[in-house]
Amino acid sequence: MSPQQLCILLLCAVVGAWCSRPISSSLPSSSSSGVYNFAILSDIHIGDGSANATLKAKAAVKGINALVTNGTNIKMVFITGDLTNSALEAQWEIVTSILNDLKVPYYPIIGNHDMWSYNETSHWETEAAYSDQLFASYYSHILNGPEIQAYPPSTVYNPQQKIQSWFQNYYIRMGNNVYVCLDWNSREHAVSQLGYMGAMPTAELHDFEGGTFQWLHTQLTYLDALSAKQSTPLRIIMFQHHPFRTTPEIIPGFIYAFSEEKRLKILSELAQHTHLDFWGSFVGHFHMWWNGTAFGDLRPSFIQWETDACKNDDAFTLVTVDDTTGAIKNMQKMTGGGI
Repeated sequence: MSPQQLCILLLCAVVGAWCSRPISSSLPSSSSSGVYNFAILSDIHIGDGSANATLKAKAAVKGINALVTNGTNIKMVFITGDLTNSALEAQWEIVTSILNDLKVPYYPIIGNHDMWSYNETSHWETEAAYSDQLFASYYSHILNGPEIQAYPPSTVYNPQQKIQSWFQNYYIRMGNNVYVCLDWNSREHAVSQLGYMGAMPTAELHDFEGGTFQWLHTQLTYLDALSAKQSTPLRIIMFQHHPFRTTPEIIPGFIYAFSEEKRLKILSELAQHTHLDFWGSFVGHFHMWWNGTAFGDLRPSFIQWETDACKNDDAFTLVTVDDTTGAIKNMQKMTGGGI
């Protein structure tokens, strides 16, 4: 999230009602036959000293590695945004070093705190949201890997902010599943009149050439054509920082996530691709656990799962996938067992 966290803090009593499943820190004894797993980390926030973020991140990585050592068949780890607290190079160095200790491949997704470099102590910040280029630099060894599909090769002109932006979108295909990683982050400055630095916490469609919405349309059109030729449709699973649906819903989506207009435009886009099976989305941003639907009654089958902030409880999600069909069988709340 953005520094504008007061709204969330005031609602902490409400949040508890949405987090119904207990967290487990126990280790599964071994991988079950015919399944594989992936893990999800979110909201690491390296640089947030008050949260002991570095220690929490190390504990979460240690917990994931312990599962791997214990025989859990974890293929990969997705990080759903806010790897850093304010996108400073020192923070990128630390978080990348920690994540490089994972025993399995990891795939980062950029978050709003990763968009704009700033230092609250010295009141310094870059002139615009250029940190998507830092993200691309630190993770080029991953994003240019052979398994990564449709990753943009460079920046494009962002007519909304009149800057060059590098939208961090890509997908990975594993069997019948397509894991789509999306960058909806705003490049607009936070409300400086209230003393905030960095980028707004809002999600933006970036509906222009080279932007995320048009990238998604192009890839879904391509994948839909492939899926039409198969007996079993391709399953689309999205990873992104912002939830489509704010949780709890009294949080204003047009400030902290997607406006209703943007949500409906995305929903309309999904509806065009009738040969694809849209499972749902794995998200972060609100620093809480939540399991529900992203679009409610408009598309009740589209799941939204939020992973709690790693900086709070060294939390991560463990997902179990059927190795043959690609069906997601289970999502389990985990902690690294750290401080």
